[in-house]
Amino acid sequence: MEVSFSRLQIIFLLLLSLGISNHVLIIPHLLKAAGRDAWISILLAYVGLIVWSLILYWILKSMSTLSFQSWIEGRIGKIGFNVIGGGFALYLIVAGMMIVFDTTKNVNIYFLPRTASAIVILSFIFLAYCAARGGLKTIVYMSTVLLPVVWILGIGVAIMTKNSKDYGMLQPILTEGIGPDLRGIVVVFGGSIDLMVLLLLQHKLKKPLNYSTVFVLLTLLVGLIMGPTIGSLASFGPIQAENFRFPAFEQWRLVMIGRHISHVDFFAAFQLMAGSIVRTALIIYFLAQLIGRGSEKYSKTIMICITVVISIPSLLMISDISMQAFIQRYFYTYSLWFGVAITAILFMITYMPHRREEAQ
Repeated sequence: MEVSFSRLQIIFLLLLSLGISNHVLIIPHLLKAAGRDAWISILLAYVGLIVWSLILYWILKSMSTLSFQSWIEGRIGKIGFNVIGGGFALYLIVAGMMIVFDTTKNVNIYFLPRTASAIVILSFIFLAYCAARGGLKTIVYMSTVLLPVVWILGIGVAIMTKNSKDYGMLQPILTEGIGPDLRGIVVVFGGSIDLMVLLLLQHKLKKPLNYSTVFVLLTLLVGLIMGPTIGSLASFGPIQAENFRFPAFEQWRLVMIGRHISHVDFFAAFQLMAGSIVRTALIIYFLAQLIGRGSEKYSKTIMICITVVISIPSLLMISDISMQAFIQRYFYTYSLWFGVAITAILFMITYMPHRREEAQ
């Protein structure tokens, strides 16, 4: 019997899995692109994302209770699904490579500098694979348990570092013109394209999504970018914040509990691992569904292959500088164009008749 999930459970899942990208992966590139104006870029991108979310909701409404595959094949056939599904799969593979690389790099830099990178990578990817193999039910239930703890810790670090922040550092704005702000918008918008995974999830819901749920989810995800971005700028200033590899993580190093307790950044490690394992497991699960077409016979083999593929950049010890330069120059720009193109195509598909209905 197939398990269905409530809207709240899916919100928990996406806040943890997509939120780790918004909270950790995007911010270093956003600060490099927009500097002091990063928070302005987030506000401007949010306006554009609201418009985009209306189109995304229209597509979700057209799908109703159909799966993404059934909906597309019913209108443009299997070849059409292979093209669109292939695009999604490529995007998810790159996103998977990024999260594995960044997570293991963070652990190596801050916690296990003398441990072989291969051990860290294999341990992490094994946990993610086990969660993915357990199915969507396992991943969703992990999220519902972990997210409240992660959220409480996030609120805690914001409160405990308030005396270390100078919000005057957020101004003046537009000192270098509109160029940095536009580059920042591309990073925020490109990183938020992740929300399209709703297309792969809606048929698992007890009831189709309404727009208020999509809007709340989008707003919370944008808030997960805004909070640590403003916190980094106010804590360290725009120049120093740009130089940090993981600005959100560095804020934990400012935390003091009383006069004698510090170095509580292991809480940040918990936040990172909780979000990263769920995100990686969800990516493996989605890729298995897209590539294996739901085949139970080959799903485990496909998951193993996917797990190996998304681990390749990390296992090959690709330079962190090269990887970050690639992401900064190409990923968010192409992610933005991919999201806009796929959204436009799917929007046009909503006006095409369902082939089976025509046959009847």
